[in-house]
Amino acid sequence: MAEPAENITQLPIENTSLSTSDNPLNKIKQRRSQELIIGLCGAVGSGVKGLKDILANQLTEQGYIVEHVRLSDLIIDYLPNKTTQTNLTGFNRYEKLQDWGDDLRTNHGNSILAQLAIRKITILRETRFGGEDSSEGIVKVTKKVAYIIDQVKHPSEIELFKEAYRNNFYLLGLLRTENERRSNLKEELMSDAEVGTLIDRDRKASQPYGQQVEKSLHQSDYFIRNTDVAEKINKSVVRFIKLVHGLNHITPTNDETGVYAAHAASLRSACLSRQVGAAITDDDGNILSSGCNDVPKFGGGLYDSEDDVDKRCFNHGRRCHNDKHKEILELEIESILTKSNITNPSKLAKDIIENSKAKSLIEYSRAIHAEMDAITALARSSNNSTVGKTLYCTTYPCHICARHIVASGIKRVVYIEPYEKSLATQLHGDAIYHPDNRTEEKKVLFENFEGVSPIRYSKFFSYNQKRKDSKGEIISYTVLDSGHVDPQHLDSYGEYELKIVDMVNAELPD
Repeated sequence: MAEPAENITQLPIENTSLSTSDNPLNKIKQRRSQELIIGLCGAVGSGVKGLKDILANQLTEQGYIVEHVRLSDLIIDYLPNKTTQTNLTGFNRYEKLQDWGDDLRTNHGNSILAQLAIRKITILRETRFGGEDSSEGIVKVTKKVAYIIDQVKHPSEIELFKEAYRNNFYLLGLLRTENERRSNLKEELMSDAEVGTLIDRDRKASQPYGQQVEKSLHQSDYFIRNTDVAEKINKSVVRFIKLVHGLNHITPTNDETGVYAAHAASLRSACLSRQVGAAITDDDGNILSSGCNDVPKFGGGLYDSEDDVDKRCFNHGRRCHNDKHKEILELEIESILTKSNITNPSKLAKDIIENSKAKSLIEYSRAIHAEMDAITALARSSNNSTVGKTLYCTTYPCHICARHIVASGIKRVVYIEPYEKSLATQLHGDAIYHPDNRTEEKKVLFENFEGVSPIRYSKFFSYNQKRKDSKGEIISYTVLDSGHVDPQHLDSYGEYELKIVDMVNAELPD
């Protein structure tokens, strides 16, 4: 039998009108959804299954009804001969699932798996909570229910989940070094070549309808590192759940503060390409400087909104100068080919630019990069130095910034978004290392960020509930008794307008 839940049709409105004795603000607050839709994202071999199990157990302990939506099962459901296909193991299973997922996206759009997952959620909700007449309306559940989506592989899926569920959707990103992932996959009796094929295709497929885990992962609301220690993952999951519900006395880590400062700095950028931010801190987490990618000005620093004369690219030339000079380079190549009597020199010149490293050239830009801005900002101050400091950046540093980071004496770099054009480790492997090699000494550590994403920072760490009573005693809260700190309402604002109008008409009739 389905569990009781509110089964409310959108119309007629009078069925959901408020009593005149109710406070409209409190009544609307009571209509905040208690559902969680949690997407899991991790590169192949990261150990997402272990994260799913820990998350499900912790949510259950905190009073949630948990449903598991596995996207690979939804893919298999659409196979003509799914019984035979489910017997595949190891590399063949991963490869076939990638093929089938690509086929679905090719034929039905990049968000098709998210669409299937949403349909699955509505079926699960109807089955568990719907009444006999639920098919005629919308099942609106006020219980604590969590749907774990295992696992998200494409940015279009994330976009649809966020658009459909708004604040109720959270993306959990599981981080693991490539060496650890390779080792994990080889335990499934795969060859080195097979492991490499899976990792490359999973990270970024050559076609837009293929898996794009790298682009998906950095959109996470909360990042967790898998160090093969279940206790640490469990601790991170518990912290995430408590933050979602606004439990007191949880404050940001130094890394969370540093990355948030970098993100805030990125918002100052008016670069036509993208916004990047950086921040430098000392060992105690104090912010020493910050920077963004934009055009430098005489006297130090960058042009900003306070300047009487603003020579940023949107005012000066009104186009990206890096793109402009790559276009000039293409014309120069075309001219050389023309003089050599090459057939169709224009097409060949374009192909050379598009299919060579010339496409990734960045030195024609007028903008200083965020990391350089943060370093030079600190250099203009006589109070401190960059030696031994930590640099936070919203993006993995490019190879140009990497050489400045090494030269400045910074000891650690923490980043969110990978940057595939960067040649940092190829050009400066003698001075840079990643967490794969913890034994490295006298090198700058570049590592992924772990913790609350800047997207949710202000919501998770704001003053959400009273912390003390009238006597000054601490008030303790539990997940079971607390709602979401970033709530989503069950009803539309149009419904709330009409309910409030009903109240006003009852209180103050014409």
